[in-house]
Amino acid sequence: MGKIYSENILGIDNPRVALVNIGEEEKKGNELVVESYRLLKSYPKINFIGNIEGRELFESAADVVVCDGFVGNVILKSVEGLANFFFGEIKQILTSGILARLSALGLRNSFTTMKKRFDYEEYGGAQLLGLNGLVIISHGSSKSRAIKNAIKVAIEGLKKNITRKINEEINSIN
Repeated sequence: MGKIYSENILGIDNPRVALVNIGEEEKKGNELVVESYRLLKSYPKINFIGNIEGRELFESAADVVVCDGFVGNVILKSVEGLANFFFGEIKQILTSGILARLSALGLRNSFTTMKKRFDYEEYGGAQLLGLNGLVIISHGSSKSRAIKNAIKVAIEGLKKNITRKINEEINSIN
């Protein structure tokens, strides 16, 4: 599902797919993760690169990461908390004195670009990929801008027939 999304929405040819785990070894992890590894490795249409640890998620080794919903939610909320902490610390440092404030002025455009990149409202929501329809998940504290962008995400998914393409791929396995 992530492969199809990456190819059709993000425009990534032959996306690299990794499985979130506690180590690189094939047999590491609980029963679900070990079996998922076996299935991903056995499917020739997936460019499966193996396991990926949490610390590697942002190093661009994988275009798609696979995990269960619980693990995915913990990752997202941890990253959100870290980003909030990080940006708060930067703001505190850059407003701590006159020299810091002058330095911040020179970096304003860079910080604006970086903040926009990490702003969930910019993306609106994520597609909950499945077989029976298109669902967009948005942050619980989303404002109107995020909802507007979530609607754009839904429209793009509908225009590109993501659900149909996922169904076709799943049906071709059997």
